[in-house]
Amino acid sequence: MTDETLIKTEEKTKPLKMNRKEKRKLRIINRLIEGDINGPKAAKMLKITTRQVRNLKRQVITAGELGVIHKNRFYQPVNRYDEDIRKKLAHIYRTEYRGTNFTEFARIMQNERGYEMSRSTIYNILRENRIRSPQRKRVKRRKTKKTAQVSDVQK
Repeated sequence: MTDETLIKTEEKTKPLKMNRKEKRKLRIINRLIEGDINGPKAAKMLKITTRQVRNLKRQVITAGELGVIHKNRFYQPVNRYDEDIRKKLAHIYRTEYRGTNFTEFARIMQNERGYEMSRSTIYNILRENRIRSPQRKRVKRRKTKKTAQVSDVQK
């Protein structure tokens, strides 16, 4: 990894926020660097191999705190749809197709509007925008003792 890449990732996330797992990993690797613990003990604490511990140690020494953060953290998947398409899809559903079930909406978008997305992708996009399907399953009511006794008597 070049220095330019590290600088770019630092610019993307000005206040570098590390989750609890990464903070713990950094503390253990720093203890390893200081000599408080050895490699096998650090590996056991992190539940990884000693080879991975050596690699983490090298990364922390060269890159600092960024060494413990996964390198794919700042990148989005290549096959992710753009945010404007996602918002447009949610807007179309809310304005024109409100009340249509998601499967039917997906079929309309694929055949009539030319969106080449799977039904599950459209479902996920709508759910991310807090839209619930009108076909969602209802919670089953539990039988009370009274109705259970009445059904037993009728038999």
